[in-house]
Amino acid sequence: MKYRSFYMNREYNLVTQCTFQAPVKAVWDVTVNVTAYPEWWACIDDVVIQGNEPTLQENSDIHYTIKGFLPHSLRFQTHVTKYIPFSRIEMSVSGDLEGTGFSTLDEHNGITLATFHWNVALTPPLLNYLSKWRLFHKIFVWNHDFAMKYAIKNMQKRVHHAST
Repeated sequence: MKYRSFYMNREYNLVTQCTFQAPVKAVWDVTVNVTAYPEWWACIDDVVIQGNEPTLQENSDIHYTIKGFLPHSLRFQTHVTKYIPFSRIEMSVSGDLEGTGFSTLDEHNGITLATFHWNVALTPPLLNYLSKWRLFHKIFVWNHDFAMKYAIKNMQKRVHHAST
C-alpha cells in the first residue's frame, strides 16, 4: 500500500506588516494610487482601474497582472467593498485568486503601521492542484513574500518622498 501525504489546505492566509516613518496620509496616498504601482513595484505588470477615478475608492474594480519570482503570472480582479479613508480598505478577489483581502493603516506619533492581509486560494487548475502539497504551498508563500519584500522596500522610498 502506498501512502500519500496531502497538505489539503489550499487557502493562503498571507499577512504583511511594515512600518513607515511617515504620517498616515503619505502612506494612504501611495496605497490608493494603484495606477502608479507598476512604476515602483516590479512584480506588477499591469493595473487597470475601472471608472473615471484614478485611485481606489468604495466600489472600485481593479484588474491586476502580477508576476513574482516564479515563472507564472496571475491575473485577478479586486472589488473594493469597504473604504474608510486613512484607515482601512476591504476587497473581494476573483480570477486566478479567489477570496478576500484588507489593508489597515494605524498611525502613532508620526509612524504608520501598515498591515496587508490576503485570504485567498489559487484557481488555475495546476496551481490549485499543486497547492495541496506542503512543498508547493510553501513555495507559493515564499513567492508572495518575495514580491511583498520588494514592494515594501520601494513603497517606503515613495512614502518618504511624498512625506517630505
